[in-house]
Order: sequence, then C-alpha cells, then structure tokens
Amino acid sequence: MRYKVWRSNKDKSLHLLCGEGPAAFNALPTAIRPLGPWTGGAEGDVNQLRLAYRVQLAEQGFVVIYAHVAQLQLEASASAHALHPANTDCPQCNGTGRVPMHHGLRDKECPRCGGRGWVKSLGR
Repeated sequence: MRYKVWRSNKDKSLHLLCGEGPAAFNALPTAIRPLGPWTGGAEGDVNQLRLAYRVQLAEQGFVVIYAHVAQLQLEASASAHALHPANTDCPQCNGTGRVPMHHGLRDKECPRCGGRGWVKSLGR
C-alpha cells in the first residue's frame, strides 16, 4: 500500500497523510476536507512510514500533522552509521562492538573500533 501527503494552502504547516488515490481522499471526514484547498506532496510506501503514522493510518485511514515543511519527517530514518557511506562494519568484531576473550568465556570492547561497531573505510 502507498501513501500520499497533502498540504493545506490556507495553513502551510497543516499536512494530511492518507492512502494514495482519489478514493482515499474522498473518504475523508467532512470536518477535514474544508481545511484546505489541498496541494499534493510526497508519496511513498506505507512500510517506510514512522510507526506512529503507520498505526494512525491503519486505524483512521488518515493522519493530520501540524508541522513546518522543513520539520516534517514522515519516514523512519536510518541510523547515522548507516547514512554515512565512509563507515563500514569493523572486520574484527563484525559490527557488534564486542570481541571474545578467554576462548569465548567472556567478551570485551573491540580494540579496533572502540566498541562503536564501525570503522572509517580507507578505500572511500
């Protein structure tokens, strides 16, 4: 299933998140539709939405969001480690940040990455 975001032309901070297609927009309650005229915006897959928006969309069929356009974050973002292309998993601890010691009886912080689980790649 896909979603579509609509922005109100009366109040630029008012956003409406609903299913994609004219049927989903026409099924909105009569209290919501007069808040605009609405301008179409971002679209995407519902599985990429943040959990709170996904739950509300499944329960109500729409979500009303009041936020400035620059602060509107609909989709769940990846961690900072995943976003930075120069970081790779530590080859010694395989991204866990811990390495075994005493033949696997205990573990300790990885000396190579310092427990972060990633190292800066030399190749990039």
